[in-house]
Amino acid sequence: SNTMQTVLLDRTIPDRGEMERAFTERFGADSVQGIDDSREGATHFMLQIQGVEVMCSCMDFPFPKEEGDLSLLFGFSRYILEEERTALANSQSFCLVTQIGAGVTLEGKRRACLTVTRVCGVLLGMEGAAGVYYNMAQLLLGRRMYQHYAAITERELENPDHFPSMLWVLVCYTRAEDGAPTVETRGLNQFGFLELQFYKPREEWSQSCEKLYLMSMLEITGKEVYRNMDTISFTQDGISVFKQVGEKLSVIGGI
Repeated sequence: SNTMQTVLLDRTIPDRGEMERAFTERFGADSVQGIDDSREGATHFMLQIQGVEVMCSCMDFPFPKEEGDLSLLFGFSRYILEEERTALANSQSFCLVTQIGAGVTLEGKRRACLTVTRVCGVLLGMEGAAGVYYNMAQLLLGRRMYQHYAAITERELENPDHFPSMLWVLVCYTRAEDGAPTVETRGLNQFGFLELQFYKPREEWSQSCEKLYLMSMLEITGKEVYRNMDTISFTQDGISVFKQVGEKLSVIGGI
């Protein structure tokens, strides 16, 4: 399956020479396998990074609203600075970073995501880069936060226990079918897992958020698989139960 994120810029696309230099400086002289700029307003870079092929397609026009209404996502986006919000709202161009076909197994999907993250990290280092949109999780992230976790990804590249779940999974407030408050993930289904949901959590948002990102990372790195009717304990004397509700795995009690 395809793995794709979109880097948004509030300026015209940097010229092909500047982008080629940025890629080769980070990934090596042979990382750029080809460049196609035969169509006006679009430049496609064919990259190969440690055996993973990635296409970076840069479009010199604003991100189409039908592909994602960014203004609607600001309410879910807790990691965007005010100046980043302005830049994203005034997006003039964008780059689609796509890895095709590696996401068939969990290991392949993880590798594809890490490679896309690294390429997005390079693009965000360019002048005018505003942030990243990941449509499969309705996730919009500001430049500074994404660069922070992309730098950690570079550092932890050989660490099998690490995965930047905050760049691939959205955690947001929602409501259960009975109207009860919940906090849940969006994006875990792309890795073959049910979305995780905390039902009626009593703790602070930041604590619920931290737990769900950690649980997401544990599943994505293959350390844990949560299933219906499993139990989990977050405190010494509290027990939570997993209950499957449709395509979600709800955590009930002890949170």
